[in-house]
Amino acid sequence: MKMALPRPVLKRPGLLAWLGLLLLLVSPTAGAAEIRRVVSPGGIEAWLIADDAVPVVSVAFGFEGGTALDPAGREGLARLASTMLDEGAADLDSAAFQQRLADLGIDLGFDAGPDDFTGRLGMLAEHAEAAADLLALALTRPRFDAEPLERMRRQLLINIDSAIRSPGTVAGRVLRRQLFGDDPYARPEDGFRAVIERLGPDDLRAFVADRFTRDRLFVAAAGDIDPDRLGRWLDRAFGGLPEKGPLAGLGDALVNATGTLQVVERDIPQARIVFAQPGPQRDDPDFFAAYIVNYVLGGGGFSSRLMNELREKRGLTYGISTDLATMERAGLFTGGFETGNATVAETLSILRREWQRMAEAGPDEAELQAAKDYLLGYYPRNLTTTARAAGTLLGIQMAGLGIDYIERRQEEIAAVTLADARRVAGKWLDPARLSIVVAGRPQGLDAAPRTDLPQ
Repeated sequence: MKMALPRPVLKRPGLLAWLGLLLLLVSPTAGAAEIRRVVSPGGIEAWLIADDAVPVVSVAFGFEGGTALDPAGREGLARLASTMLDEGAADLDSAAFQQRLADLGIDLGFDAGPDDFTGRLGMLAEHAEAAADLLALALTRPRFDAEPLERMRRQLLINIDSAIRSPGTVAGRVLRRQLFGDDPYARPEDGFRAVIERLGPDDLRAFVADRFTRDRLFVAAAGDIDPDRLGRWLDRAFGGLPEKGPLAGLGDALVNATGTLQVVERDIPQARIVFAQPGPQRDDPDFFAAYIVNYVLGGGGFSSRLMNELREKRGLTYGISTDLATMERAGLFTGGFETGNATVAETLSILRREWQRMAEAGPDEAELQAAKDYLLGYYPRNLTTTARAAGTLLGIQMAGLGIDYIERRQEEIAAVTLADARRVAGKWLDPARLSIVVAGRPQGLDAAPRTDLPQ
């Protein structure tokens, strides 16, 4: 769901720019990349695209369980932890740890989303083992010293305050509350100011002990490293983690399927509108047909129906887009746009009309083929750099899609027929199930209930 709050700022801007250029160099073999399953001597699995064209290695790794697993009263803990793991470990304080990364040209970072806690590592091949040692320290012996903790806390509080002042972000949070009620998906990923202000080192240590276990670990690598070396590297980086932890998962989220329209009053000239309705999850057999339907409806940029109706024909918005958002415990059709307060009612009427038209008739043959051509053509670009390749492989792993997914994806998209797309459009799309939140002073919506975030 594309409603995440801003990520913490980068800590070493510019210092690793030269490494970044190497990591982003296009690999000449990416188009025919072989994905290998590597299992370390200690039993840790990774997927690898080996390519020695450029002497760099990118590693992406993740642990199941993200911000949605933050306990009540500690919302934002995962996000705070993601800012602290490279702020000192073992006998290296924050300055020493950061200096060590810079000296070796190692790019290390962490992030927390609703369903996972992920990290990235980029380095010259010659420094791969040193990078593994630093990563191992960050995951198993983080310091959580007072000075960096307060610095990262301040940055997170700035993000929280900024989000509350953003009409679009507030609309997104109200929409999530409407869709998910009391489910953790409704909470802001950065947490709440009052909670972040009181989280301390003990909370962070408990987070590390509970979350970073090998049974929830996924790893992908790309670049100048062979399977044998990667196997040893995996044990060096992750071998010190506990085998299992006490943390339990969550059941499927219950998505509110009753459409609503709510207004968050803000004095802004352009209203921000976000909307969503239930959609298929990633493992649903309807997924690829729904993926194509979404592309035709609003996911295809200037070629989409909604863009054509709202921008090209009527000039009601600069742009509108939709997405088929698949989370671990829910699926949604989502979207958003901006328009003048005076044209909100008209624009929403056209949105609902086009939603209904797609539900009733689906795409036509030309739309289906154009969507398939694009969706088949763009995906291999995800493998054209070591960083993108590692990240793509990690995403495939964590979604449980299988090591043959890249080839199978192309086959399954190509196999979607017009009848499939029309059946799925009729099954899933329903304007009566659209939940809509408008932030602004919209005209013509006087009957819509007013709402806001709790203070």
